[in-house]
Amino acid sequence: MNDRLAFLRAIRAQPDDDTLRLVFADWLDEHDDPLAELVRVQVELEPVRYRIGDPRAVELHAREDALMRQHGGDWLATNALLTNPADYGPVYRRGLPERACLSLDTFLRNGGAILDAHPTLREVALYGLTNRCDELTLSPLLARLDTLEIADFPTVQDAQSLIVSPHLRDIANFKLWLGGDPYFLRELAELADATWPRDIELVQVYGGAACYDANTARELNEVADIHMTGANGVMKRTAVRVTRPFEQLFPLNGDVGKNICAGHLPDGRAALAAADFYNWVLVTFDDDGRVREVEVRDSAVREPSPRGGDIRATIELGTAFVDWVDRQLGLTLDPIRVREFRVENLAVELYPSRARERIADPSLQAPHTWAASNWRDHCGQIRGWLERHTFVVHWHGEHHADWRGVIHSS
Repeated sequence: MNDRLAFLRAIRAQPDDDTLRLVFADWLDEHDDPLAELVRVQVELEPVRYRIGDPRAVELHAREDALMRQHGGDWLATNALLTNPADYGPVYRRGLPERACLSLDTFLRNGGAILDAHPTLREVALYGLTNRCDELTLSPLLARLDTLEIADFPTVQDAQSLIVSPHLRDIANFKLWLGGDPYFLRELAELADATWPRDIELVQVYGGAACYDANTARELNEVADIHMTGANGVMKRTAVRVTRPFEQLFPLNGDVGKNICAGHLPDGRAALAAADFYNWVLVTFDDDGRVREVEVRDSAVREPSPRGGDIRATIELGTAFVDWVDRQLGLTLDPIRVREFRVENLAVELYPSRARERIADPSLQAPHTWAASNWRDHCGQIRGWLERHTFVVHWHGEHHADWRGVIHSS
């Protein structure tokens, strides 16, 4: 075994030991390997990765981006093995590959080559599993994972097929999407012992503002908690937990997008202001990022033509909006964090509408429907949406914002 592989296997066995990673970086320096800098940059970056207002985090992100642009082609040489458009990874964290998202077809066909190329890869999210888990049951690739995420909604037959896999006990941690009946969770709970599985994370992918109904959202939360409590009861220990991605704080960074600004009012309240030819909206938030007050006023600039397209009016609106934000509101543009919300035509939500519609109706996964392949792709896309910390700002259309809190596409 060469020294490099020995380091990688040691890191794989002790993934939380940053000291070992930094020793590896020193070894890489001795061999003029640029990966050394990525290890150091990402080890320092990880604790502050999503602190958009932290100057050091911004600096580290810029260096990380530059290194990936310069060397990513070599470090991600397995990209040719990702055969589905919704596949992605491996994702580098703390200098080395950590996780990937793959369709079942990609995993069965190319998973061995991907894992061989990236010995530190510990976690794989699989989608496109519904009605096909029998194809996964005997795969020895399962034995090479620490964490398996089922980014899909298995049927009862899928659960019964997968639970008898001879490689299942090699997996310490599971992430299971909640949607419909959690058949596989029940099978895992029945098979569990005092130490296995170590952790089961139930990812409640549907809920929150996407429901458009507070009662429905509350009911879904309660159902998720019932599943968690029931499984923990069967296992006679606390191993199952629920995570709700839609409950996270979403960053909005000052000049969010065209005629949308975030920051703090003179009295310290976090606020989001938006303007169009019809309404100007000001939303303030409490310290927990929840909506505090909403003010809606008629626009000071009217659109001269119903069809729009008047550039002078657009410029006039933008100028008037800046004046309102700066002179009247006294809004200081800086980063804020908010929870999901929807008021008037303004909203911040986790998913775009196409993803929301899919996860709201898991029945679309059925293989006999015209949407079967579409559904498989959407599972991968939804997983990528969660991984990349992307979200949606609604303001007369869907605008996709990145983890930096800035709109990047529509």
